Amino acid sequence: MSEGAGQYFPQAAWGGSYLPRVDLRLTHAAVAIVAGGMLVAGFITGSSAGIEAASQSGGYSPTSPSYQAGQYYDKPAASPGSIPVQTAPLVPAPAGATVASLSSQYQTSPQELAWANQVPQGSTVTEGEPILIPPAGPTVLVRVLPGETLTSFAARFRVATGVVLNYNDISSDGSLTAGSFRLLPEGSSPTSLPTEHLLPSSQPAMPEVAPSTPMAVNPFPWGQCTYWVASQRYVPWAGNAVDWWGAAQSYGVPEGQVPVVGAIAVFDNGYYGHVALVTSVLSNDSWQQSEMNVYGLGVVDTRTITPDDGYFVGFIY
Repeated sequence: MSEGAGQYFPQAAWGGSYLPRVDLRLTHAAVAIVAGGMLVAGFITGSSAGIEAASQSGGYSPTSPSYQAGQYYDKPAASPGSIPVQTAPLVPAPAGATVASLSSQYQTSPQELAWANQVPQGSTVTEGEPILIPPAGPTVLVRVLPGETLTSFAARFRVATGVVLNYNDISSDGSLTAGSFRLLPEGSSPTSLPTEHLLPSSQPAMPEVAPSTPMAVNPFPWGQCTYWVASQRYVPWAGNAVDWWGAAQSYGVPEGQVPVVGAIAVFDNGYYGHVALVTSVLSNDSWQQSEMNVYGLGVVDTRTITPDDGYFVGFIY
């Protein structure tokens, strides 16, 4: 089998709605007051600098977060006093404004603005709609755990509730959707998913790899799994499927263990390995993937996979 080929193991045995807009200037203040009372009651102790003390996390931080992004979620890096509560303005969108034009005007990135307001990056914004402008600085996406509220979510990352409010369009201190992702400053959790590579998908607060244009000439052999994935998104490296994990690292492309729509799933079975494209994220960290050459050369299929199905290495974002 030639370079760029991939052969997979046998098939496994089994196969936006958002909160209505309100005046967030009032909402931020109201939620902060309610949350502040809860913090005094025992969650965490308030700080004028915006950092809150929290119990020790049981998480583990990898030594190379640049290419292991997304594997760990409960190891915050914030230290008391390092992340202040900054004012996040709400601005009325002018006629014809887009996420891209507003991000340029207010010196933020389209990805951050899209995540802060849970709107598609390329969409036109309704005239007069209040748009939350997140504070300046690098950000990451962090996953909400089951049962978390705004207050307990903030406590886990040792930041004030005001920090979470000012990076996200949140108007309630009620429960957050488990498994969804929220925007936070990079200093609070440097090993989470990188904002600049991911966009909000059609599912509220769920990430999706930013679309890319495949190479004009597909360098991989027709009919192989590598050929199929490279026909769907930009792949600048060469080699067999099993080599893609290390190749992506050498190109500085982020990787991790969290399934994301548009990500490349890599498997190390056999000599050639296998790659596929994630098309849907399901419960319990399982996902659906589109792939080629599982049932024959050039045959495309869709299957449901879980990380414990065997030979799974990780995702290339």
